[in-house]
Amino acid sequence: MRFYIKTEVCGNPDYGQHPDFPPYGVDIVFLSADTYEGILEQVREWQYQNDIGGGNWQNPALYENEEVVGYMSYNGKVWKEKYWTPTTEQVYFRETV
Repeated sequence: MRFYIKTEVCGNPDYGQHPDFPPYGVDIVFLSADTYEGILEQVREWQYQNDIGGGNWQNPALYENEEVVGYMSYNGKVWKEKYWTPTTEQVYFRETV
């Protein structure tokens, strides 16, 4: 697979969850796909199935061909740095056929 990601989440204190641990019942998983659209679709499905919101999401590293290419924010955008600032560059993917 071309892309893979290990989901990273924490509890959201706004909902009484402990911020140092994943919410109860949420398993951390590895997802992989041949396309960026495919990995994004899997991430969004995992977020939905586990009731993960923006307050839970920890911007996990996204790998392309075994190399970290950026960090995925909750909205599916990929950034060069794990924590966004106004100067953080977005990473774009062009699918090849």
